[in-house]
Amino acid sequence: MNKTNDHRPSHAVAQQKYTVARHNLLLMIAFTVVNLILLAVNSGVMMLFSATVPYYAVAVGIVSENSAVLTVCICLTAVILATYILCWMMSKKHYGWMIAALVMFILDTLVLVGLYLLLQELSGVMDALIHAWVLYYLIIGVRYGHQLSATPADSWAEAEAEQRGLDPEAAPAEPRPADMSVKARVLLEAEVLGHRICYRRVKQVNELVIDGMVYDEIAMGLETAHALNAQIDGHLIQAGFDGVGFSYLAVDGQQVERKRRLW
Repeated sequence: MNKTNDHRPSHAVAQQKYTVARHNLLLMIAFTVVNLILLAVNSGVMMLFSATVPYYAVAVGIVSENSAVLTVCICLTAVILATYILCWMMSKKHYGWMIAALVMFILDTLVLVGLYLLLQELSGVMDALIHAWVLYYLIIGVRYGHQLSATPADSWAEAEAEQRGLDPEAAPAEPRPADMSVKARVLLEAEVLGHRICYRRVKQVNELVIDGMVYDEIAMGLETAHALNAQIDGHLIQAGFDGVGFSYLAVDGQQVERKRRLW
């Protein structure tokens, strides 16, 4: 039952990372809209974590004081935002739309860098770093979206077992009683399918405890994305860490609980 950390995520971990990537894409779109509103009311404030081209396109139109130029700039901004929104909506069904969003934001980042180089401004370093942050999540989305698309959900458990050197046909290890008297940090607790589930950390070992029995565990000093598994009543129960900031609980590949990790 003991295992070491592996680098291939479970289906639930991959799904969680892809969901986080989509959330960051939506957040970028929202901040871009807020920036455009702030620009329209001449607030002098600009939020980071947003796209550059839509903002500066409207800014150029306003500065030009030419209604035709402003109209073209607004139309360009509307098309870009509409495309981002379409990418976010459709990426729920196919990760190819996440690739499209990534390509668009790479171009946006290149424009940002070009502007600051042209203006010889160093004040845009933070903006560039935030762009890099958004790019990171979009790349994560493409990576895990590809994994989810390439591997059917029902084959993930077998692939994980093979990677860990286990025989997929072999009987699962017998659960052992959990020592509930030891000091432990509860990462997530829930009652699912009539079972009391506790995902906890005891010293440097993460445990999946169900009805007082340890079904799976993993030892690691520095926590990275992982999943602990248990087969109960014909259902696959998984608990783990998504590597981004959340503990999660999934049943048959579908997330049922999620909790932010503070540390």
